[in-house]
This record gives sequence, structure tokens and C-alpha cells, in this order.
Amino acid sequence: MKVLLYISAIVAVAALVVIAIAIIKTAKTVKEAMKDVTDTMKRVELKVGGITDKTDQLMNQTNRIAEDANAKLQSVDGLAASAKELRDSTEYVQHSLTKIADQVAAPPGKYAKLMQQTTVLSEAAARMYYSAKQQKGKR
Repeated sequence: MKVLLYISAIVAVAALVVIAIAIIKTAKTVKEAMKDVTDTMKRVELKVGGITDKTDQLMNQTNRIAEDANAKLQSVDGLAASAKELRDSTEYVQHSLTKIADQVAAPPGKYAKLMQQTTVLSEAAARMYYSAKQQKGKR
């Protein structure tokens, strides 16, 4: 029976040695896996850092484009307002010209006689000028 006790003690010690060896191997494997995970995390951090930089650049460029588009929209709004003002001014000038044309076509009574006399005088002056010019050209 003592022999069985010694054998069981030897088997227990052998089992403990095998367990210790297995734990040491597992610890080495875990240590290598952790090193690989650490290396992978460093590479991921570098890649994520690069992506973050590119994202920041893209965001800055997008903001510049948005600001430029906003400025152009504001200038187009100003242009539209100027076009409306130009249309209003054109309508006012057209109305004024129509009013002047109507007044010239049908002047008030006191100016009608004066305009007829002015027309007759200007025609007479033109005839005199052209006849003097023709006589000067014949000489």
C-alpha cells in the first residue's frame, strides 16, 4: 500500500510538472500573441492617424469650398438685386422718354406756336447755310 502511495505521489508530482510545463508554454504563447497584438495596434494607430489627417484635410477643403460657394451665392444675390434695380431704372427712363415724346408731339398751346416758329427759323437757317456752302464751293 505504501508503494501505491509512493506511485500516486510520483504521478501527482509528474502531473504537476506537466501542468507547470503546459502553463509555461501557454504563458510564452500568450506573451508572443500579446506582442503581435501590440504590433498590430501600433500599425492600426498609424493607419488611423493617417486617415484622421486625410479626413481633416478633406474637411478643411470642404469648408473652403462651402465658403466659396456661399460667397458666390451672395454675389449672385447682389447681381439679382442690381438687375431688378436696373429694370426699375429702365422702366423709369422709358416712362420719362414717353412723357417727353408725348409733350413734344402735342405741346401745350402756348408752346405750339413757338415751336412752329423755331422750326421755320431753323429751316431758313439751314437753307442759308447750305446755299452759302454751295456758293463757296463754286468759287
